[in-house]
Amino acid sequence: MIQVIDAFLGILALYLILGLAFSIYFYARGASKIDEGTKGTPWHFKLIILPGVVLLWPSLFIKLFKRHD
Repeated sequence: MIQVIDAFLGILALYLILGLAFSIYFYARGASKIDEGTKGTPWHFKLIILPGVVLLWPSLFIKLFKRHD
């Protein structure tokens, strides 16, 4: 049982680390590609949406890099 918990916590940590890494790119370039209203927003707006970006990074990643045919 402990191995299962350790594996779960390792996967969760990896997921959150990838989310934090994605959030850096997302704030630098990606947010304005998805929503132009985020261009030039202050730092406290970015701080408010940080938990959502970290937790929902796979969805935002797909939306950001989806090809428009």
